[in-house]
Amino acid sequence: MKKLTLLLVGFLLTLNLFSQDFDEDFGTGLKFDENMYETVPQSVPLVTRSYTALPSSYSLKPYAPTPKSQGRQGSCVGWASAYGARTIAYAIKNNWKNQTSRITANAFSPAFVYNQIRVNNQCQGAYIESAMKLLNNTGAAKLSEFPYTDQSCVTTPNSYVKSKAQSNRILTYERLAKWSNPYNLVGKVKKAISSKKPVVIGLFKYNRLIVNSENVWIPNSGSKGHAMVVVGYDDNKAGGAFEIMNSWGTRFGRGGFLWIKYSDFERQVKTAYVLVDKNNNDYININNNNNNNNNNNNNNITTVTNKVGGELTLKLSNGNNMPVSLADGAKRNFNIVKATKTTYKVSQTYSSGTQFRIYLKSKQRGYVYLIGYGSSDKSVNKLYPFANYSDYFSYTNSEIALPNEDYFIEFDNNPGRDILCVLYSKEKLNINDIVSKVRYGNGDFVSKVKKALSSKMFKGADVKFSNDKIAFNASSTNSTAKVVPIFIEMNHQ
Repeated sequence: MKKLTLLLVGFLLTLNLFSQDFDEDFGTGLKFDENMYETVPQSVPLVTRSYTALPSSYSLKPYAPTPKSQGRQGSCVGWASAYGARTIAYAIKNNWKNQTSRITANAFSPAFVYNQIRVNNQCQGAYIESAMKLLNNTGAAKLSEFPYTDQSCVTTPNSYVKSKAQSNRILTYERLAKWSNPYNLVGKVKKAISSKKPVVIGLFKYNRLIVNSENVWIPNSGSKGHAMVVVGYDDNKAGGAFEIMNSWGTRFGRGGFLWIKYSDFERQVKTAYVLVDKNNNDYININNNNNNNNNNNNNNITTVTNKVGGELTLKLSNGNNMPVSLADGAKRNFNIVKATKTTYKVSQTYSSGTQFRIYLKSKQRGYVYLIGYGSSDKSVNKLYPFANYSDYFSYTNSEIALPNEDYFIEFDNNPGRDILCVLYSKEKLNINDIVSKVRYGNGDFVSKVKKALSSKMFKGADVKFSNDKIAFNASSTNSTAKVVPIFIEMNHQ
Protein backbone atom coordinates (compact mmCIF):
# COMPACT_ATOMS: atom_id res chain seq x y z
CA MET A 1 0.00 0.00 0.00
CA LYS A 2 2.82 2.40 0.87
CA LYS A 3 4.54 1.57 -2.40
CA LEU A 4 1.34 2.29 -4.34
CA THR A 5 0.91 5.62 -2.53
CA LEU A 6 4.49 6.66 -3.28
CA LEU A 7 4.06 5.74 -6.92
CA LEU A 8 0.82 7.72 -7.09
CA VAL A 9 2.44 10.82 -5.52
CA GLY A 10 5.36 10.55 -7.93
CA PHE A 11 2.92 10.30 -10.84
CA LEU A 12 1.01 13.40 -9.70
CA LEU A 13 4.21 15.43 -9.31
CA THR A 14 5.34 14.39 -12.76
CA LEU A 15 1.94 15.27 -14.17
CA ASN A 16 2.05 18.68 -12.48
CA LEU A 17 5.44 19.57 -13.98
CA PHE A 18 4.54 18.19 -17.39
CA SER A 19 1.30 20.15 -17.48
CA GLN A 20 3.28 23.36 -17.10
CA ASP A 21 5.74 22.59 -19.92
CA PHE A 22 4.11 24.65 -22.65
CA ASP A 23 7.31 25.54 -24.53
CA GLU A 24 6.66 23.16 -27.40
CA ASP A 25 3.15 24.49 -28.00
CA PHE A 26 3.71 28.25 -27.68
CA GLY A 27 6.09 30.78 -29.14
CA THR A 28 8.46 33.24 -27.50
CA GLY A 29 10.24 35.71 -29.78
CA LEU A 30 12.24 38.17 -27.68
CA LYS A 31 15.32 39.67 -29.35
CA PHE A 32 18.18 41.22 -27.32
CA ASP A 33 20.70 43.91 -28.20
CA GLU A 34 22.90 45.51 -25.54
CA ASN A 35 23.56 48.70 -27.51
CA MET A 36 19.88 49.18 -28.27
CA TYR A 37 18.98 48.67 -24.62
CA GLU A 38 21.58 51.18 -23.41
CA THR A 39 20.16 53.89 -25.69
CA VAL A 40 16.92 53.88 -23.68
CA PRO A 41 17.07 56.54 -20.90
CA GLN A 42 17.61 55.04 -17.45
CA SER A 43 15.26 55.99 -14.62
CA VAL A 44 16.46 58.76 -12.28
CA PRO A 45 19.12 57.80 -9.68
CA LEU A 46 16.96 57.51 -6.59
CA VAL A 47 18.75 57.47 -3.26
CA THR A 48 18.85 54.19 -1.33
CA ARG A 49 16.36 55.35 1.30
CA SER A 50 13.75 55.72 -1.45
CA TYR A 51 13.61 51.91 -1.55
CA THR A 52 13.65 51.15 2.18
CA ALA A 53 10.03 52.00 3.00
CA LEU A 54 8.38 49.91 0.28
CA PRO A 55 5.49 47.63 1.28
CA SER A 56 6.40 43.95 1.69
CA SER A 57 4.00 43.03 -1.11
CA TYR A 58 2.10 44.83 -3.85
CA SER A 59 0.04 43.72 -6.82
CA LEU A 60 -1.24 45.22 -10.06
CA LYS A 61 -3.02 41.96 -10.88
CA PRO A 62 -6.46 43.50 -10.14
CA TYR A 63 -5.81 45.76 -13.16
CA ALA A 64 -4.65 43.01 -15.53
CA PRO A 65 -6.73 41.53 -18.37
CA THR A 66 -7.38 37.81 -18.61
CA PRO A 67 -4.19 36.23 -20.02
CA LYS A 68 -4.59 35.11 -23.63
CA SER A 69 -2.40 33.04 -25.92
CA GLN A 70 0.13 34.19 -28.51
CA GLY A 71 0.02 30.74 -30.07
CA ARG A 72 3.12 29.60 -31.95
CA GLN A 73 3.92 33.05 -33.31
CA GLY A 74 7.02 34.79 -31.90
CA SER A 75 4.98 37.80 -30.78
CA CYS A 76 5.65 37.84 -27.02
CA VAL A 77 6.93 41.45 -27.20
CA GLY A 78 3.59 42.63 -28.58
CA TRP A 79 1.71 40.74 -25.89
CA ALA A 80 3.89 41.92 -23.01
CA SER A 81 4.01 45.57 -24.06
CA ALA A 82 0.53 46.19 -25.52
CA TYR A 83 -1.89 43.55 -24.22
CA GLY A 84 -0.12 43.36 -20.85
CA ALA A 85 1.59 46.55 -19.68
CA ARG A 86 -0.34 49.07 -21.79
CA THR A 87 -3.68 47.57 -20.77
CA ILE A 88 -2.71 47.50 -17.09
CA ALA A 89 -1.64 51.16 -17.17
CA TYR A 90 -4.90 52.08 -18.94
CA ALA A 91 -6.97 50.24 -16.32
CA ILE A 92 -5.06 51.97 -13.50
CA LYS A 93 -5.71 55.39 -15.05
CA ASN A 94 -9.42 54.59 -15.31
CA ASN A 95 -9.54 53.07 -11.81
CA TRP A 96 -10.94 49.76 -13.11
CA LYS A 97 -9.67 47.70 -10.19
CA ASN A 98 -11.01 44.11 -10.11
CA GLN A 99 -13.10 44.74 -13.24
CA THR A 100 -11.49 41.96 -15.25
CA SER A 101 -14.23 41.64 -17.87
CA ARG A 102 -14.22 45.36 -18.57
CA ILE A 103 -10.43 45.50 -18.65
CA THR A 104 -10.20 42.54 -21.04
CA ALA A 105 -12.83 44.07 -23.32
CA ASN A 106 -10.70 47.22 -23.54
CA ALA A 107 -7.34 45.48 -23.85
CA PHE A 108 -4.83 46.66 -26.42
CA SER A 109 -3.83 44.73 -29.49
CA PRO A 110 -0.54 42.81 -29.48
CA ALA A 111 -0.75 42.58 -33.27
CA PHE A 112 -0.93 46.36 -33.67
CA VAL A 113 2.49 46.62 -32.05
CA TYR A 114 4.13 43.39 -33.17
CA ASN A 115 3.14 43.55 -36.83
CA GLN A 116 4.86 46.94 -37.14
CA ILE A 117 8.11 46.08 -35.32
CA ARG A 118 8.82 42.43 -36.24
CA VAL A 119 12.48 41.87 -37.10
CA ASN A 120 13.38 41.52 -40.80
CA ASN A 121 9.69 41.36 -41.68
CA GLN A 122 9.55 37.85 -40.25
CA CYS A 123 7.10 36.48 -37.67
CA GLN A 124 9.89 35.26 -35.40
CA GLY A 125 10.58 38.02 -32.92
CA ALA A 126 11.02 41.69 -31.97
CA TYR A 127 12.81 44.04 -29.56
CA ILE A 128 11.06 45.52 -26.53
CA GLU A 129 12.79 48.85 -27.29
CA SER A 130 10.94 49.00 -30.62
CA ALA A 131 7.63 48.27 -28.91
CA MET A 132 8.10 51.02 -26.31
CA LYS A 133 9.08 53.52 -28.97
CA LEU A 134 5.96 52.67 -30.97
CA LEU A 135 3.71 53.03 -27.90
CA ASN A 136 5.31 56.40 -27.18
CA ASN A 137 5.17 57.83 -30.71
CA THR A 138 2.25 56.06 -32.39
CA GLY A 139 0.14 54.75 -29.52
CA ALA A 140 -1.88 51.56 -29.26
CA ALA A 141 -5.09 50.30 -30.82
CA LYS A 142 -7.61 48.18 -28.96
CA LEU A 143 -7.70 44.45 -29.68
CA SER A 144 -11.27 44.95 -30.86
CA GLU A 145 -9.98 47.47 -33.42
CA PHE A 146 -7.07 45.36 -34.65
CA PRO A 147 -7.58 41.61 -33.96
CA TYR A 148 -4.75 39.15 -33.41
CA THR A 149 -4.04 35.89 -35.21
CA ASP A 150 -1.00 33.69 -34.80
CA GLN A 151 -1.36 32.53 -38.40
CA SER A 152 0.05 35.74 -39.89
CA CYS A 153 1.84 38.92 -38.86
CA VAL A 154 1.95 40.73 -42.21
CA THR A 155 -1.26 42.76 -41.84
CA THR A 156 -0.52 46.34 -40.80
CA PRO A 157 -3.00 48.89 -39.41
CA ASN A 158 -4.62 51.36 -41.78
CA SER A 159 -4.72 55.13 -41.25
CA TYR A 160 -8.04 54.99 -39.38
CA VAL A 161 -6.76 52.47 -36.83
CA LYS A 162 -3.56 54.48 -36.40
CA SER A 163 -5.56 57.63 -35.77
CA LYS A 164 -7.52 55.83 -33.04
CA ALA A 165 -4.25 54.67 -31.50
CA GLN A 166 -2.90 58.23 -31.15
CA SER A 167 -5.05 58.94 -28.10
CA ASN A 168 -3.45 55.95 -26.34
CA ARG A 169 0.19 57.03 -26.56
CA ILE A 170 2.19 56.56 -23.37
CA LEU A 171 3.96 59.53 -21.78
CA THR A 172 7.42 57.94 -21.67
CA TYR A 173 9.36 54.75 -20.95
CA GLU A 174 12.61 54.03 -19.12
CA ARG A 175 15.00 51.19 -18.50
CA LEU A 176 15.54 50.39 -14.86
CA ALA A 177 19.19 49.33 -14.88
CA LYS A 178 22.36 48.86 -16.89
CA TRP A 179 22.91 45.80 -19.06
CA SER A 180 26.27 44.78 -17.58
CA ASN A 181 25.59 45.90 -14.00
CA PRO A 182 21.87 45.72 -13.14
CA TYR A 183 22.47 47.19 -9.69
CA ASN A 184 19.46 46.89 -7.32
CA LEU A 185 17.21 45.68 -10.13
CA VAL A 186 14.88 43.96 -7.65
CA GLY A 187 14.48 47.16 -5.63
CA LYS A 188 13.84 49.24 -8.73
CA VAL A 189 11.19 46.86 -10.06
CA LYS A 190 9.50 46.79 -6.64
CA LYS A 191 9.55 50.59 -6.55
CA ALA A 192 7.90 50.78 -9.97
CA ILE A 193 5.23 48.21 -9.14
CA SER A 194 4.36 49.81 -5.78
CA SER A 195 4.06 53.13 -7.66
CA LYS A 196 1.52 51.48 -10.01
CA LYS A 197 3.80 51.30 -13.03
CA PRO A 198 3.88 47.94 -14.90
CA VAL A 199 7.30 46.59 -15.88
CA VAL A 200 8.03 44.70 -19.10
CA ILE A 201 10.91 42.25 -18.72
CA GLY A 202 13.05 40.04 -20.91
CA LEU A 203 13.81 36.57 -19.53
CA PHE A 204 17.25 35.82 -20.92
CA LYS A 205 19.00 32.57 -21.89
CA TYR A 206 16.54 30.06 -20.45
CA ASN A 207 15.33 26.73 -21.84
CA ARG A 208 11.90 25.90 -20.39
CA LEU A 209 9.17 27.64 -18.41
CA ILE A 210 8.42 24.98 -15.82
CA VAL A 211 6.96 25.80 -12.40
CA ASN A 212 6.85 23.82 -9.17
CA SER A 213 3.82 23.06 -7.02
CA GLU A 214 3.92 26.64 -5.63
CA ASN A 215 3.77 28.04 -9.18
CA VAL A 216 7.37 29.27 -8.86
CA TRP A 217 9.62 29.02 -11.91
CA ILE A 218 12.31 26.33 -11.80
CA PRO A 219 15.35 28.15 -13.21
CA ASN A 220 17.30 26.66 -16.11
CA SER A 221 19.67 27.82 -18.81
CA GLY A 222 19.41 27.75 -22.58
CA SER A 223 19.17 30.07 -25.57
CA LYS A 224 15.57 31.35 -25.48
CA GLY A 225 14.35 34.85 -24.77
CA HIS A 226 10.80 35.71 -23.70
CA ALA A 227 9.04 39.01 -22.92
CA MET A 228 6.54 39.10 -20.03
CA VAL A 229 5.03 41.58 -17.56
CA VAL A 230 5.70 41.96 -13.84
CA VAL A 231 2.37 42.49 -12.08
CA GLY A 232 3.34 42.17 -8.43
CA TYR A 233 5.80 41.08 -5.78
CA ASP A 234 5.82 39.44 -2.36
CA ASP A 235 8.84 39.42 -0.05
CA ASN A 236 7.43 36.35 1.73
CA LYS A 237 6.75 34.22 -1.35
CA ALA A 238 9.53 31.63 -1.80
CA GLY A 239 11.95 33.93 0.01
CA GLY A 240 10.89 36.87 -2.16
CA ALA A 241 9.45 36.67 -5.68
CA PHE A 242 7.80 38.61 -8.51
CA GLU A 243 4.47 37.58 -10.00
CA ILE A 244 4.62 37.49 -13.79
CA MET A 245 1.89 37.61 -16.43
CA ASN A 246 2.62 35.34 -19.40
CA SER A 247 1.03 35.15 -22.87
CA TRP A 248 0.32 31.43 -23.13
CA GLY A 249 -3.31 31.50 -22.01
CA THR A 250 -4.94 30.65 -18.68
CA ARG A 251 -3.92 26.98 -18.76
CA PHE A 252 -0.32 27.96 -18.14
CA GLY A 253 0.80 28.27 -14.50
CA ARG A 254 -2.14 29.41 -12.41
CA GLY A 255 -4.55 31.28 -14.58
CA GLY A 256 -1.73 32.42 -16.88
CA PHE A 257 0.61 33.71 -14.14
CA LEU A 258 3.80 32.42 -12.50
CA TRP A 259 6.32 33.57 -9.89
CA ILE A 260 10.07 34.13 -10.28
CA LYS A 261 12.32 34.32 -7.22
CA TYR A 262 14.27 37.55 -6.74
CA SER A 263 17.59 35.68 -7.02
CA ASP A 264 16.60 34.01 -10.29
CA PHE A 265 15.14 37.29 -11.54
CA GLU A 266 18.44 39.12 -10.99
CA ARG A 267 20.38 36.41 -12.76
CA GLN A 268 18.20 35.80 -15.83
CA VAL A 269 16.19 38.97 -16.40
CA LYS A 270 18.52 41.00 -18.58
CA THR A 271 16.24 43.90 -19.51
CA ALA A 272 13.47 45.69 -17.62
CA TYR A 273 11.40 48.63 -18.83
CA VAL A 274 8.92 50.72 -16.91
CA LEU A 275 5.98 52.09 -18.86
CA VAL A 276 4.70 55.52 -17.76
CA ASP A 277 1.20 56.43 -18.88
CA LYS A 278 -0.19 59.91 -19.29
CA ASN A 279 -2.14 60.97 -16.23
CA ASN A 280 -3.66 64.44 -16.15
CA ASN A 281 -4.29 64.23 -12.42
CA ASP A 282 -0.53 64.61 -11.88
CA TYR A 283 -0.47 67.91 -13.70
CA ILE A 284 -3.81 69.67 -13.68
CA ASN A 285 -6.48 70.17 -11.05
CA ILE A 286 -9.91 71.12 -12.35
CA ASN A 287 -12.26 72.85 -9.93
CA ASN A 288 -15.90 73.31 -10.81
CA ASN A 289 -17.49 76.14 -8.80
CA ASN A 290 -21.25 75.84 -9.10
CA ASN A 291 -23.74 78.36 -7.82
CA ASN A 292 -26.41 76.13 -6.32
CA ASN A 293 -28.83 79.04 -6.00
CA ASN A 294 -28.77 79.80 -9.71
CA ASN A 295 -29.39 77.29 -12.50
CA ASN A 296 -27.82 79.53 -15.12
CA ASN A 297 -25.00 77.56 -16.77
CA ASN A 298 -22.98 80.75 -17.13
CA ASN A 299 -22.37 80.61 -13.40
CA ASN A 300 -20.52 77.30 -13.67
CA ILE A 301 -16.85 78.23 -13.70
CA THR A 302 -14.09 75.77 -14.50
CA THR A 303 -10.65 76.74 -13.26
CA VAL A 304 -7.58 74.93 -14.51
CA THR A 305 -4.70 75.11 -12.04
CA ASN A 306 -1.16 74.11 -12.89
CA LYS A 307 0.92 73.07 -9.92
CA VAL A 308 4.56 72.22 -9.43
CA GLY A 309 6.70 72.01 -6.33
CA GLY A 310 10.15 70.86 -5.35
CA GLU A 311 12.99 70.92 -2.89
CA LEU A 312 16.76 70.86 -3.24
CA THR A 313 19.54 70.23 -0.72
CA LEU A 314 23.29 70.80 -1.13
CA LYS A 315 25.17 68.34 1.08
CA LEU A 316 28.93 68.30 1.66
CA SER A 317 30.96 65.08 1.55
CA ASN A 318 31.14 65.17 5.39
CA GLY A 319 27.33 64.95 5.55
CA ASN A 320 26.67 68.58 6.51
CA ASN A 321 24.25 70.74 4.55
CA MET A 322 25.48 73.91 2.86
CA PRO A 323 23.59 76.79 4.57
CA VAL A 324 21.43 78.80 2.17
CA SER A 325 19.21 81.87 2.30
CA LEU A 326 16.64 83.38 -0.03
CA ALA A 327 18.22 86.25 -1.97
CA ASP A 328 16.84 89.76 -1.54
CA GLY A 329 14.38 90.63 -4.30
CA ALA A 330 14.36 87.10 -5.68
CA LYS A 331 10.60 87.01 -6.07
CA ARG A 332 10.30 90.65 -7.12
CA ASN A 333 12.77 90.16 -9.99
CA PHE A 334 11.70 86.62 -10.85
CA ASN A 335 10.22 87.45 -14.26
CA ILE A 336 12.46 90.36 -15.21
CA VAL A 337 14.54 88.90 -18.00
CA LYS A 338 17.45 91.30 -17.48
CA ALA A 339 17.50 90.86 -13.71
CA THR A 340 20.82 89.33 -12.67
CA LYS A 341 19.87 88.32 -9.14
CA THR A 342 19.85 84.66 -8.16
CA THR A 343 17.07 82.99 -6.17
CA TYR A 344 19.21 81.61 -3.33
CA LYS A 345 22.70 82.19 -2.00
CA VAL A 346 24.96 79.73 -0.21
CA SER A 347 25.96 81.57 2.95
CA GLN A 348 29.51 80.23 3.28
CA THR A 349 32.51 80.32 0.95
CA TYR A 350 34.20 77.05 0.00
CA SER A 351 37.69 76.31 -1.26
CA SER A 352 38.69 74.51 -4.44
CA GLY A 353 38.46 70.75 -4.04
CA THR A 354 35.40 70.87 -1.76
CA GLN A 355 33.02 68.06 -2.66
CA PHE A 356 29.24 68.03 -2.43
CA ARG A 357 26.12 66.36 -3.77
CA ILE A 358 22.78 67.75 -4.86
CA TYR A 359 19.61 66.07 -3.60
CA LEU A 360 16.40 66.77 -5.50
CA LYS A 361 12.78 66.14 -4.54
CA SER A 362 9.68 66.76 -6.62
CA LYS A 363 6.09 66.95 -5.38
CA GLN A 364 4.61 66.14 -8.78
CA ARG A 365 5.64 64.01 -11.70
CA GLY A 366 7.63 66.14 -14.08
CA TYR A 367 10.98 66.94 -15.67
CA VAL A 368 14.14 68.08 -13.88
CA TYR A 369 17.27 69.69 -15.37
CA LEU A 370 20.46 71.14 -13.91
CA ILE A 371 22.77 73.72 -15.54
CA GLY A 372 26.06 74.95 -14.08
CA TYR A 373 27.81 78.30 -14.63
CA GLY A 374 31.37 79.31 -13.70
CA SER A 375 32.12 83.02 -13.62
CA SER A 376 35.89 82.62 -13.93
CA ASP A 377 35.74 81.17 -17.44
CA LYS A 378 32.06 81.91 -18.18
CA SER A 379 31.48 78.22 -18.83
CA VAL A 380 27.93 76.87 -19.14
CA ASN A 381 27.39 73.12 -18.81
CA LYS A 382 24.50 70.72 -18.58
CA LEU A 383 24.95 68.81 -15.31
CA TYR A 384 21.73 66.75 -15.43
CA PRO A 385 20.58 64.62 -17.13
CA PHE A 386 23.88 62.87 -17.76
CA ALA A 387 25.05 59.36 -18.75
CA ASN A 388 21.69 58.77 -20.47
CA TYR A 389 19.66 59.08 -17.27
CA SER A 390 16.06 60.13 -17.80
CA ASP A 391 15.00 63.75 -17.34
CA TYR A 392 11.61 62.57 -16.11
CA PHE A 393 10.90 62.36 -12.38
CA SER A 394 8.09 59.81 -12.24
CA TYR A 395 8.16 59.16 -8.49
CA THR A 396 6.61 61.60 -6.03
CA ASN A 397 7.86 61.80 -2.45
CA SER A 398 11.19 60.33 -3.50
CA GLU A 399 14.66 61.79 -3.83
CA ILE A 400 17.47 61.62 -6.37
CA ALA A 401 21.16 62.24 -5.74
CA LEU A 402 23.32 64.06 -8.28
CA PRO A 403 25.61 62.89 -9.67
CA ASN A 404 24.71 59.74 -7.66
CA GLU A 405 25.45 58.13 -4.29
CA ASP A 406 28.90 56.99 -5.41
CA TYR A 407 30.27 60.30 -6.71
CA PHE A 408 30.49 63.99 -5.73
CA ILE A 409 30.63 67.32 -7.52
CA GLU A 410 33.93 69.08 -6.80
CA PHE A 411 34.82 72.76 -6.92
CA ASP A 412 37.52 73.18 -9.58
CA ASN A 413 40.68 75.29 -9.37
CA ASN A 414 39.03 78.39 -10.81
CA PRO A 415 37.74 80.44 -7.84
CA GLY A 416 34.82 82.74 -8.43
CA ARG A 417 31.04 83.08 -8.39
CA ASP A 418 29.43 79.85 -9.54
CA ILE A 419 25.71 79.45 -10.17
CA LEU A 420 23.61 76.30 -10.22
CA CYS A 421 20.33 76.53 -12.12
CA VAL A 422 17.67 73.88 -11.47
CA LEU A 423 14.70 73.73 -13.85
CA TYR A 424 11.52 72.08 -12.60
CA SER A 425 9.24 71.63 -15.61
CA LYS A 426 5.81 70.21 -16.34
CA GLU A 427 6.80 69.42 -19.92
CA LYS A 428 9.88 67.98 -21.61
CA LEU A 429 12.42 70.66 -22.51
CA ASN A 430 15.07 70.69 -25.20
CA ILE A 431 17.78 71.20 -22.62
CA ASN A 432 20.61 71.06 -25.16
CA ASP A 433 19.01 73.90 -27.13
CA ILE A 434 18.55 75.94 -23.94
CA VAL A 435 22.17 75.41 -22.90
CA SER A 436 23.32 76.44 -26.38
CA LYS A 437 21.30 79.68 -26.25
CA VAL A 438 22.68 80.49 -22.81
CA ARG A 439 26.25 79.60 -23.76
CA TYR A 440 26.38 81.71 -26.91
CA GLY A 441 23.84 84.45 -26.15
CA ASN A 442 24.48 88.00 -24.93
CA GLY A 443 24.09 89.05 -21.31
CA ASP A 444 24.61 87.46 -17.92
CA PHE A 445 23.84 83.82 -17.11
CA VAL A 446 20.63 84.39 -15.13
CA SER A 447 19.16 86.75 -17.73
CA LYS A 448 19.97 84.43 -20.63
CA VAL A 449 18.27 81.46 -18.94
CA LYS A 450 15.17 83.58 -18.22
CA LYS A 451 15.09 84.78 -21.81
CA ALA A 452 15.24 81.21 -23.12
CA LEU A 453 12.32 80.24 -20.85
CA SER A 454 10.36 83.50 -20.81
CA SER A 455 7.26 82.14 -22.55
CA LYS A 456 7.04 79.12 -20.22
CA MET A 457 7.92 80.46 -16.79
CA PHE A 458 5.55 80.67 -13.86
CA LYS A 459 5.00 84.27 -12.75
CA GLY A 460 6.77 85.39 -9.60
CA ALA A 461 3.42 86.08 -7.91
CA ASP A 462 2.49 82.41 -8.42
CA VAL A 463 5.60 81.01 -6.68
CA LYS A 464 6.15 80.73 -2.94
CA PHE A 465 9.78 80.25 -1.85
CA SER A 466 11.04 79.00 1.50
CA ASN A 467 13.41 81.36 3.28
CA ASP A 468 15.90 78.99 4.90
CA LYS A 469 15.92 76.06 2.47
CA ILE A 470 15.74 75.67 -1.29
CA ALA A 471 12.08 74.80 -1.69
CA PHE A 472 9.08 76.20 -3.53
CA ASN A 473 5.44 75.69 -4.46
CA ALA A 474 3.98 77.16 -7.64
CA SER A 475 0.36 77.36 -8.69
CA SER A 476 -1.12 79.14 -11.70
CA THR A 477 -4.36 79.33 -13.67
CA ASN A 478 -2.30 80.11 -16.77
CA SER A 479 -2.00 76.95 -18.88
CA THR A 480 1.26 78.20 -20.45
CA ALA A 481 3.04 78.17 -17.08
CA LYS A 482 5.39 75.20 -17.25
CA VAL A 483 8.78 75.94 -15.69
CA VAL A 484 10.20 77.23 -12.40
CA PRO A 485 13.92 78.09 -12.59
CA ILE A 486 15.87 78.14 -9.32
CA PHE A 487 19.24 79.95 -9.34
CA ILE A 488 21.70 79.20 -6.52
CA GLU A 489 24.78 81.37 -6.10
CA MET A 490 27.89 79.75 -4.68
CA ASN A 491 31.27 81.34 -3.94
CA HIS A 492 34.52 79.44 -3.78
CA GLN A 493 38.07 80.64 -3.24
